[in-house]
Amino acid sequence: MALYQRPAAAASLLVLSAAIVLAWHALFAWWRGRAFTLDGLVTAAAFALMLPAGSAAWQVAIALSFGVVVGEQIFGGRGRNFLNSSVIALAFLIFSFPAAGYDRGGPELALASLPGAVLLIASGLISWRVVAAAAAGFVAAAFAFGLADPFAGLLAGSFAFAVVFLACDPVTAASTNPGRWLYGLIVGGLTALGRASDAGDGTVFAILIASMFAPLIDQAVIQINVVGRRRRYG
Repeated sequence: MALYQRPAAAASLLVLSAAIVLAWHALFAWWRGRAFTLDGLVTAAAFALMLPAGSAAWQVAIALSFGVVVGEQIFGGRGRNFLNSSVIALAFLIFSFPAAGYDRGGPELALASLPGAVLLIASGLISWRVVAAAAAGFVAAAFAFGLADPFAGLLAGSFAFAVVFLACDPVTAASTNPGRWLYGLIVGGLTALGRASDAGDGTVFAILIASMFAPLIDQAVIQINVVGRRRRYG
């Protein structure tokens, strides 16, 4: 859909992002003596598709390099990071270059995300609980904050795309089922709060904050289960 709407801009951003991510992955794979893989293409695509047309190449390179190196590789690489590298790169881009921002998307981007969501949920790679909780949290908070047409807000901006491909990252999202519900509610609620406060589409920062608390949420759920079992079985 991105290539259909803005073919030249989307293609150049995808190629540039892929080149940067794969270069860093190749460097760290060589340094650690590990096999080089192409899983970095997921990071590159998720980052590039959130960028607006006309993004400066040097800003993209700095932000994505920060996200990959500081957000992922210093922790040991993919699977060992606690924050999604694409989210960190987007947050860095917005903080460092406020005029750049990220693509707000639209209904077409949201609808184009549905086939991927169905495939990922059916294959068990992402949890439907996070998707459902994020949608419920957004609608509930939107009603509470007085946003116009909360249900239409699910298709406005990059919310649907970001929830499916960034918030549902199995590495950085909550891992327990109760934790996934709370994690998703935080993502949806904070996104609605950002829109209600005229801070723009705050989906990226909502995911960033929720991911920071994901380990604590899981730990709390585990401790509650442990206490409950001790009471039942002594």
